[in-house]
Amino acid sequence: MKKFTLTIFLLTTFATAQQSAEQDSLFLSMPRKDFAAYTTLAWSAGAVFMEFQWWWRDDYMYKQHEFRIANDGFFNNYSYGVDKLGHLFTSYLFFHTTYDFLKWAHFDEKTAVISAVAVPLAHAVAIELADGYSKYAFNPPDLIFNSTGILYGVLQSQYTFLRNFNLKWSYIPTEAYNRPNRDWGPASDYTGHIYWIAMDVHNLLPESAQQYWPKFLNLAVGMGAKNVSFGDTGEKKHKFAISLDWKMTELPLYGDTWEVIKNLIDKVHFPAPGIKIHTGEKPQGKVLLLN
Repeated sequence: MKKFTLTIFLLTTFATAQQSAEQDSLFLSMPRKDFAAYTTLAWSAGAVFMEFQWWWRDDYMYKQHEFRIANDGFFNNYSYGVDKLGHLFTSYLFFHTTYDFLKWAHFDEKTAVISAVAVPLAHAVAIELADGYSKYAFNPPDLIFNSTGILYGVLQSQYTFLRNFNLKWSYIPTEAYNRPNRDWGPASDYTGHIYWIAMDVHNLLPESAQQYWPKFLNLAVGMGAKNVSFGDTGEKKHKFAISLDWKMTELPLYGDTWEVIKNLIDKVHFPAPGIKIHTGEKPQGKVLLLN
């Protein structure tokens, strides 16, 4: 089953990225379109390989499961919904990375959008099918959140105003992740994650007021949870945060290649002053808030 889902995923990626085959500019002595197609194929395969190592390897090597479907409870599940935000953000990230990369390679708008939808969608479906034959089970809400992340990416690519509200992620490994004999990866270290919506305040202000707010500074609101990593034993609580956020696309690095890199870096929320609130606890101010 894992070979089937991986094959479908890779063929879909390769086929979509190879559309509009005309070749124009070069990058590292290779036509940009070819470079983008093969690189997209490589990192897509790498992502599936890493996830296999984190989640399914032992199941597929040592155990057999019948295909199962389960609904784990959205924001009242084992991770208090942090895994759902992870599904949404991952598909959003894959959409924008693919879209920006193919536009850099001078693919037309239609091809870039279709490919940027196909890559994360194939990835998400492959993962859920593989989960269905593992101890985790096929989870329809996961696909709902994956699809939402893709849809928001598409809408941002078509409607400029929505680019003022960008999804970001921050992470610090927790004590649970650093314990010996851990058999799970950082994607499951849910306590260490916060998922953010960063608002471009400068662009949202009236033109007359924009001079009073720097372009490089956003405001962000975030959500995570406490004591939800595997092995955590404390009381589980939702976590909310508000923080300043650095707009990494304002870095003084120029050229179309740097624009792709800056857009990718800007999907990460870097340490900044903020306030964190756990359900039922007093707010905590942090000079450098990450998780």
